[in-house]
Amino acid sequence: MRTLTAALLLTIFGMGATCFGQTGGQGPKLLLTPQRLRRLKRDCERQTVRWVNFEDRVRTVSDSPERGFELALYYAVTGDDARGREAIDWALKTNDRRQVALVLDWCGPLLTDDARRKLVSRVSTPAATGLRDRLFSAIASNRAIPDYTDAEKKAFINDLQRGAFMDPEKLYAACEFLMVYRAVERVDIREDAALFFSELPTEFLLSLKPDRAEHPEWMVHIAALALIAVDPNLQTSQFLQGWAMEDRQTIRDGPGVAYELLWADPYLPGVGYQNLDPWSYDSDTGRLFARTDWSSQACWIAVSPSGVEDEHCPANWQHATTRFGHLLLVPLNVECAELPSRMGNDLAIVWKLPPNRAVLFIADKQQHTAQADPAGMLRLGANITGKVCLPQEVKR
Repeated sequence: MRTLTAALLLTIFGMGATCFGQTGGQGPKLLLTPQRLRRLKRDCERQTVRWVNFEDRVRTVSDSPERGFELALYYAVTGDDARGREAIDWALKTNDRRQVALVLDWCGPLLTDDARRKLVSRVSTPAATGLRDRLFSAIASNRAIPDYTDAEKKAFINDLQRGAFMDPEKLYAACEFLMVYRAVERVDIREDAALFFSELPTEFLLSLKPDRAEHPEWMVHIAALALIAVDPNLQTSQFLQGWAMEDRQTIRDGPGVAYELLWADPYLPGVGYQNLDPWSYDSDTGRLFARTDWSSQACWIAVSPSGVEDEHCPANWQHATTRFGHLLLVPLNVECAELPSRMGNDLAIVWKLPPNRAVLFIADKQQHTAQADPAGMLRLGANITGKVCLPQEVKR
């Protein structure tokens, strides 16, 4: 008995799937890397909580709006032909191009020539819109990868930078595109905005209001897991991993269980997000997210060119210097503001300045001029002391 694999024992006693998955051939090209597929098979063999939740959904929720994705994923992991054929039948009746593309890619060995032709037609006409869906359609149909223009790539990045990442559905779609495009083209378009993407995992986490961070909707949780998968080696991804992998966030039912199985990787290192200094600032866009601590009742703020949001904050917080971890947020309510004393790694952001206008400050006992960001904020280094003032021409 000791020589029997876990998968064989499950088969003998009827306790679960065989977990053998696809063999031979080129393998999937969309999302299911060899490493990820091996992890999913381990989940299946070990009957982890995530696998059991996913398998229960496949067996019991036949009207799921994500049925094609779920059945195709189940087939890719287990090699269950019956489920694979169900996925193909479902795909032949839907216009969801993303799911059709995944069925085409993941269930390829089961496709008849007629079914393949019909599914290729579904993902090809009318032409798919959106960078991700166009990419998925081309790969699943064995067509040339779309020749995205520099303008399209720039627009994609600019949209995220301007705040689209706060929409979990848009962020999730962006993550799928980034991962697949990098895999097939060997090009990482994040390099065109390296600083933004390196900080994005923690900026996304800090953009969540305290109640939402404590009890995220399933799509928020899944978007976080997919963002980690884009670049798990980033330190910021490890903070996000520490938050996203908390047991209390495990999705037990609903459409999120399949996505959690796909993206939640317990083998990745995670760092306690409570150790993250609770603020994130982007000077290019003029965007600040900050919270006083990581409790559900923390004072949380968001400052951007479109205005100020806050939750659980004192009534007069905008008129006084407020500390957020090592950040001091200093309002310039008068012509000159005296900077508070700072220690160690403390930084200051002066705000309520004229957007994109000049500001005077003292550094190393010399007067300097800098420009406020589009929201009227200016980040100051630790060596800057004394007063921060508006120049005379701005005062007038």
